[in-house]
Amino acid sequence: MKRALENIRGAIAILGMVLVTLIGFIPLLPACLAKLLSPWPAVREPATRAVLWVAVWWARGINAVILGMGRSRVTYDQQVPDDPNGRYVVIANHQCWADVMLLCHVIEPQLPFPRYFIKEPLRWLPVVGLACWALDFPFMKRHSRAEIEKNPALRTQDMETVRRSCAVFRDQPVSVVNFAEGTRSTAAKRKAANSPYRALLPPKAGGTAFTLNAMHDVLDGVLDMTFAYVNQPEPTFWDVLCGRVPEIVIRVRKLDVPRDLLTGDYMGDADYRARFKRWLEQRWAEKDVEVTALQDPSRSATRFSETEDTR
Repeated sequence: MKRALENIRGAIAILGMVLVTLIGFIPLLPACLAKLLSPWPAVREPATRAVLWVAVWWARGINAVILGMGRSRVTYDQQVPDDPNGRYVVIANHQCWADVMLLCHVIEPQLPFPRYFIKEPLRWLPVVGLACWALDFPFMKRHSRAEIEKNPALRTQDMETVRRSCAVFRDQPVSVVNFAEGTRSTAAKRKAANSPYRALLPPKAGGTAFTLNAMHDVLDGVLDMTFAYVNQPEPTFWDVLCGRVPEIVIRVRKLDVPRDLLTGDYMGDADYRARFKRWLEQRWAEKDVEVTALQDPSRSATRFSETEDTR
């Protein structure tokens, strides 16, 4: 009976999110059409601001549904100052689909609304894909090794996408988010990737390096965000919606990136590439220890530090 009631709660949450999305589509559509059809910056820029306004309120509505129905307690440790007009790169681990929305919950309005590196197929999602395009999200195609070997030109395609998006982001407040693992971490994926980490997948350094290279001279900081679902080694979005995840711990801290890593030729300079990968992998090793301790049901850890606030 308990399981059935939890599933009903999850179904109601999904219906709530659909309703919020349909309501958001009403003001979203004219703003997106204005940006798509107009060649004039005087029209496109206000249209982008209108889309951003819709996205902010949509995210707030979605998170109200997720947290209201799921009743997860979110413990939030923010170790960065409030700066809604800044420009930031956010590097995060990825445990389940709830991460995407909870990230909005914990940084907005203290920091600029996030733009994500997202997979190309998400472009075609109804309503959401249109909003992502209008907000200049970088759509990443993630070609397989076999595809790249057959057509080497594909190797740099995603990097060009990053450059184009960052050229837009340089001139506006933004939090550019890269889930560096490229996908959600699961036991099966970690095994397939031969991951050296217990809770995380190996990070893909290229997207982060290219973003820092493209925006290093306008950045106000590089932020490390860590998600951990307490006592949940394999968290799922459905479990969050159904109320099976009592506590989620999220930390944001500012990273000190070595100056010599902010600029470089990631594709052409093997030494720079190796140094950047080592730096990111070291951050990931530290993150893995923390996430493992929090998500292991046999341990008693419930927080990263003693400085956290609960919202």
